[in-house]
Amino acid sequence: MRTTAAAFARSVWKGPFFVHFPKLQESVKTGKPIMTKVRACTIMPHMVGAKFMVHNGHRYLPVNVTEEMVGRKLGEFSHTRKPFTYRLTKNNNGTMSAQSSTICKIIGSNKEWVANVQAKNPEYFKNLAKGQSPKVLWIGCSDSRMAVDLLTGTQPGDVFVHRNIANRIPSEDLNALSVIEYAVKHLKVEHVVVAGHTGCGGVKAAMSNDSVGILDHWLRPIKDLYLANEAEINALPEHERADKLGELNVIQGVSTVSKLPVVHEAWNEGRELQVHGWVLQLGSGLIKDLEISVAGPKQVESIYKLNSPAEH
Repeated sequence: MRTTAAAFARSVWKGPFFVHFPKLQESVKTGKPIMTKVRACTIMPHMVGAKFMVHNGHRYLPVNVTEEMVGRKLGEFSHTRKPFTYRLTKNNNGTMSAQSSTICKIIGSNKEWVANVQAKNPEYFKNLAKGQSPKVLWIGCSDSRMAVDLLTGTQPGDVFVHRNIANRIPSEDLNALSVIEYAVKHLKVEHVVVAGHTGCGGVKAAMSNDSVGILDHWLRPIKDLYLANEAEINALPEHERADKLGELNVIQGVSTVSKLPVVHEAWNEGRELQVHGWVLQLGSGLIKDLEISVAGPKQVESIYKLNSPAEH
């Protein structure tokens, strides 16, 4: 690969500046980073594959050299901008706005995260923008502690997600059905996970007589589920009852998904598709597999099996 004048022109520094790194080949072979403060060094073709820790004036930041970086400067990938800080604004009554500070903090954290990601992999967002091909559809609760990618160690693009209060899957809910249809039929996911969690506020509300507004309608089926299993649930210690109902709610969700026409269509096409039931245990962070996975029509009651159009 030859370095051109056009490549050099992209640099924020004028003209090329060459630096000899004695341990360059060792870095390429072993991955051991080279510590340097020479931010103005022009990246040459023979530096591709090397790893650097480049000082930005405040701290050392990692820079992994790729072909697309040739002709530019090391410092372009070791940003000098200080971490984003936010300042409180005043409301009309003269008090500070906590909401404004929260939003500013989120936006600032996003900018810092993007800068760190790009420093490690300049092509990350370019590749992310090309499309998605997740293998998993996750149907979970809207609880703010259910951070799917963080809790499962997955990356953006790995998991297609649908969330609502108490991870319900009504067979007449067009929102949930649209997500499942798109994930199974078009994204062709191989796994559908119905995921509840311990300490679910929606489940606890369903066990209570206190009104929670419009959610009373949404949680009504969980109340029915409680009544259908009242003896089993009440036989447990009081502190375990809500979590047991949460597990039963997940089991019901798996049953609902495994009876959907789009799922049977996938099975009739010979595709691999499994429906799983999990519960995230917030006290430990670990996932509990309820071991109720459905992997084909043989595990579904015959009345719910749908023949392919050729068999009609």
